[in-house]
Amino acid sequence: MKIKELLPWNWRKNDVPVRREYMFESIATFPRIDVRESDKETVIEAGLPGVKKEDIEVSISNGALVIKAERREEKEKNRGGFYSLARSFSVFERTIPLPDGIDIDHVEARFKRGVLRVILPKTAGVREHIRQIPVCVEA
Repeated sequence: MKIKELLPWNWRKNDVPVRREYMFESIATFPRIDVRESDKETVIEAGLPGVKKEDIEVSISNGALVIKAERREEKEKNRGGFYSLARSFSVFERTIPLPDGIDIDHVEARFKRGVLRVILPKTAGVREHIRQIPVCVEA
């Protein structure tokens, strides 16, 4: 018997009998973020579906906002004498460098429906120094 006869698929084809999205699941464990800025504040929103409030940690360290979260899931099935228990656990962390002029004593974090919203107010001195610079078109 040849080795290739033992394999249930052809290695040259792209029909591996596994679900590939699970093979690289850990790559997608970083929360996606949106950053919006106004003259008064910077707002950062992170999507954390399936995460509980008590499993979220938000801090500011070395001029950066650090968002850490854990997600635990347990699925139990018991059908017709067949029992299965699947557990998953993921930890993720996102570090976002902050611009100068953030008032770190008044930062707020709110969590609602799987979305973490961090409001970073700017100091008064920074607000005064923001100005628009016109862009000229050269011929």
